[in-house]
Amino acid sequence: MHPYKLAGLILGAFALFFGSFMLIGLLLPGGWAAQADIQIDAPPEEVFPFVNSARLWGEWTPTPESGVELFGSDAGQGSGRRWSDPGYGTGEFVIDASRPPRELAYAVLVEDGAIRIRGTLELESVPGGTRVSWREEGEFGWNPLLGYLATQMSELQGAQLDASLVALKGLVESGVR
Repeated sequence: MHPYKLAGLILGAFALFFGSFMLIGLLLPGGWAAQADIQIDAPPEEVFPFVNSARLWGEWTPTPESGVELFGSDAGQGSGRRWSDPGYGTGEFVIDASRPPRELAYAVLVEDGAIRIRGTLELESVPGGTRVSWREEGEFGWNPLLGYLATQMSELQGAQLDASLVALKGLVESGVR
């Protein structure tokens, strides 16, 4: 077989594979949802301050280490943080609604809104403490590469929510503030 013909077949096969990969990625859903729950041995009034302040989120959730700017109120609605970090990109987290000591809602925009996340934390008084339920929903839009990631996000982000709640539990139960 002539070398040019072989090269054309290889390039054609690659183009077909790449085109199919991108098309499938476009057809995959760009949205995801994750949830985690934990019981903390403290009343909601002791747990809520840690979730109600963008500044305190840095003590129990993974956050960028550089380029962080806090803004808005210290706690409650409007409390937020912006970042520009090589590992996390650029983004903004802001508390949208706060109903002490029971519920909190927030939004996260990454890369100028290319990735959007909405989340809620609900605190329920239970015998022996507080049950914290955390739910997040995200949208990656029509990015064909992120479509593949979206299929794994429920599991990946669920594990991250679990780890953060374990850290929150340790922080609250240790009495550190």
